Amino acid sequence: MYLNKCFLAILCSALLISCWKYPYDNDNGNNGPNGLPAAELEKVWGYKPVYGDEPVAKEIVYSPSPRPVINAGNIYAFRNYFFQVESGFGIHVFDNTNPASASRIGFITVKGCSELSIRNDKLYTNSYDDLVVLDFSDLNNVKEFSRLKGVFTEYRYNSPIAQPPVSGYYECPNYGSFVVEWVQDSVVKYCYKN
Repeated sequence: MYLNKCFLAILCSALLISCWKYPYDNDNGNNGPNGLPAAELEKVWGYKPVYGDEPVAKEIVYSPSPRPVINAGNIYAFRNYFFQVESGFGIHVFDNTNPASASRIGFITVKGCSELSIRNDKLYTNSYDDLVVLDFSDLNNVKEFSRLKGVFTEYRYNSPIAQPPVSGYYECPNYGSFVVEWVQDSVVKYCYKN
């Protein structure tokens, strides 16, 4: 009998605690930065991160369709080609057979990349925090040759793609996930990039 009364008292206490409303909760329980109710924070036009799971975020894809250079990074010349990093998104491939009129001929998607180097038909770059080696001996069939995971720990959460593409307000990303791109949307006026 005593055991039943104790169990009943614990059950009632648990039910009462679960009904407790914290001072910063709003109707849907969605708190904004610093515990303030998200509904009370001012919203502005800015950027929201789009997330992908690790296999999708770190997938390497070559496309023979060139893309415009938007956020230019390092350039590396090799034979009749040169390669230019598109910070955070991949690598532009240029045909430099005629240096007076070099032309973009493709794009290698490598999310999170920021650097590149080439040796013996192997392109070395980073994909977020991984060191990736690509075999581009056949430009129509660029493929991942090898990958060393977690080599660049500083880029796990701080790769060029982890920040929005331009200055302004943005939704603070969840750094436990992989940011694969940014889209414009209404965001809470909190995180700001100069």
